[in-house]
Amino acid sequence: MLNKLILWIIAAAALLFLFYRYFVPRIPKRAARYPYALLLGCPSHDDGTMSTSQILRCQTAMEAWKEHAFDQLIISGSNVKNEFTEALVMKEYIDERCAMPILTETKARNTYENLKYTKEMIGDVPLLIITSSLHAPRACAMARDFFSTYSACTYPDHKPRHIFREIVSRLLFIWIEIKKKLGLY
Repeated sequence: MLNKLILWIIAAAALLFLFYRYFVPRIPKRAARYPYALLLGCPSHDDGTMSTSQILRCQTAMEAWKEHAFDQLIISGSNVKNEFTEALVMKEYIDERCAMPILTETKARNTYENLKYTKEMIGDVPLLIITSSLHAPRACAMARDFFSTYSACTYPDHKPRHIFREIVSRLLFIWIEIKKKLGLY
């Protein structure tokens, strides 16, 4: 009886994992170079100072630029949590430290819109997405709707509150994707 229960639990876990991987697949392997990189925004602190995530994303973009991973950077993000526009704050930080061609997109209020508005700007060209290691799998899963070729460049993120937020965000993403498949969204 116990063996059957264990087998059922293993089978259910395997099915759940396959279901999850269908909606959130592995990040595609990176190409040597991309025409564009998309730096995903995140909010500044309420006093206008940069959040740690903003700084780490900018530093990751600058490192990738120095490694010749992309030709032009797009920074995307509106003022979602306060009056400070994410893309502009992050652009200023990079401009003070590194000379690279930068476009800004300031309407996007979430990852889906970051990708949507970027596609409107550049079309379906290979894209390198720059974000945290936690956020990248979901961002790349969304990129499938907009770009034929994409991958991610990340920095490690292991903060417990970010892990919790990403778990909730992935569950919501999967729920929306299921509704799309069923024609309910």
